[in-house]
Amino acid sequence: MNTIASYFNTVFSNWSIAFQQKNTRVRFILTMLSYFFLFKYCRIVMTVFEKRVGTQLNDPLLRYLPSFDFSTLTFTLTYVALLMFILSNIPNPKRMIRGLQAYTLLLLMRTITIYLVPLEPPANMIVLVDPVSNFFMNSKGGGYIVKDLFFSGHISAIALFYFVAENKVIKRIFLSLAIVIASLILLQHVHYLIDIVAAPFFSFLALKTVKIANKETTIRLAFSKNKSL
Repeated sequence: MNTIASYFNTVFSNWSIAFQQKNTRVRFILTMLSYFFLFKYCRIVMTVFEKRVGTQLNDPLLRYLPSFDFSTLTFTLTYVALLMFILSNIPNPKRMIRGLQAYTLLLLMRTITIYLVPLEPPANMIVLVDPVSNFFMNSKGGGYIVKDLFFSGHISAIALFYFVAENKVIKRIFLSLAIVIASLILLQHVHYLIDIVAAPFFSFLALKTVKIANKETTIRLAFSKNKSL
């Protein structure tokens, strides 16, 4: 109980300190506004892209893989990873804001690549039923979005979590989750192999771009006198 209380005290204290700096407040507000704007924008655009006729790739790997429905397991592991990302990074405002900025940029990059690379779903695809994302991303007619293929949103998100993380144990967990979820997605024929392989490169590029673009000032952390953001 003391550990939990200490954790939340650290979170509150560090964010209080961070928000005392105007540039941090402005950066956080702009990041959140950009995220919600792009989230809504991507949802609208994806429904438009869904009407296009794309190319169905001849994926040698998928040709030999049977199809299984792993929707529930994929959904569970994805949100376990998201929860881990939030809990492990929210005590550090700078790292959390940087991660949110990189994810916002990732949304934009993914929308652009889906536009530039129109694809039809793989043969024998079983629709990935995700109650949360499907609630926001389903088409106007009530159908599921299935042409948001290049690159994988699931794998790019977890790859980003891996790149943002600094703790070695947490990084290993994210890496393991990425491998497992990638395998489940391929076995469900939700994505082509190229969608999976390309995803981490875009995640790395998004985070690298954010790091280069940001010029943060130092913020002292509450949990250590010798550490800073």
